Amino acid sequence: MFSKKTAVAAAALLAAFAAQAQSQVSIYGNLDVSFGRFEEPGLSDAVTAVESGSLRESFIGFKGQEDLGGGLKAFFVLESAIGMDDGTAGTGSNFWGRTSVVGLAGDFGTVTLGNARSLLFLANDAFNPFRADSALFGTSGLLMGLTVTDGINTLTSGYSSNWRNSITYTTPNLSGFTAAVQVGFSEIDGVDENIGAALNYAAGPLALNFTYQDVALGTSDDVKTWVLGASYDFGAAKLFGQYGQADQSNLDEKEKFYQLGVSIPVTTAGNVLLSYGEAKFDDAKAKELSLAYEHSISKRTSAYVGLNNTRYNFLADPADDKGTSFAVGVRHAF
Repeated sequence: MFSKKTAVAAAALLAAFAAQAQSQVSIYGNLDVSFGRFEEPGLSDAVTAVESGSLRESFIGFKGQEDLGGGLKAFFVLESAIGMDDGTAGTGSNFWGRTSVVGLAGDFGTVTLGNARSLLFLANDAFNPFRADSALFGTSGLLMGLTVTDGINTLTSGYSSNWRNSITYTTPNLSGFTAAVQVGFSEIDGVDENIGAALNYAAGPLALNFTYQDVALGTSDDVKTWVLGASYDFGAAKLFGQYGQADQSNLDEKEKFYQLGVSIPVTTAGNVLLSYGEAKFDDAKAKELSLAYEHSISKRTSAYVGLNNTRYNFLADPADDKGTSFAVGVRHAF
């Protein structure tokens, strides 16, 4: 017969295994570092440098979930950007600036509270071959967030990758359809809340999206933005496209935007990525072309090489401000 102490030890061990089964925590991330020649439009000199996140943003993340029973789960996500070139906490000033949310998930859908990716960022990310967090190549997908200045007016679309102080609700998947609503609370007297909504469809090779947001820039200025996105995977190539508009009330300024891209698997381990986008304001235009090749060395590690050309043009100054950047890099996902 088991002794009393053995029975107690066995019970404690079983409890530990049960707790482990109900609660799961994992560490993950992406480390991307490159070397190249980087030229910003409007700046006289190009810079030869080691940079972080040229293809995909470097970051470290922690996530976990706990089974609460009855199909209900509690979860958290914490992500912090990393500057691989200098060891800093990425480009933002907040350590958990990439994501910091706690949420509940169940048959009703998912609810998160905290600092979350904006619905417009998620749309740009899904329908851009370079993804939305690429520091060098992916800005074709971020032209909805481009800020252009001619020394007199600053033109912006109110784009932000994250909404702080936010609540986000996402419906369960219904035959390929999902919808999401997001509110970002200003917590400032006289400044309205940010409001966003998205409708998604994904089934087989086809994916579609419509996203709308209304962002307050201050007490008397806001930007209303909508974007349509689509992708289709033919196997031999995956096509991406986006079109949208943004209206800034205070400047009576409108931006029209489109982006087209393709991902082509040229070998079992290599993909060619190509993206072209334009953003047209009433007083300015931006054009951007990105081309890269990424080769998988292993399941988690890849190498890449690519270039980006960006041009700005203001009606008051017909000359183009342009810059061409080139980089070769390696990234490791874990």
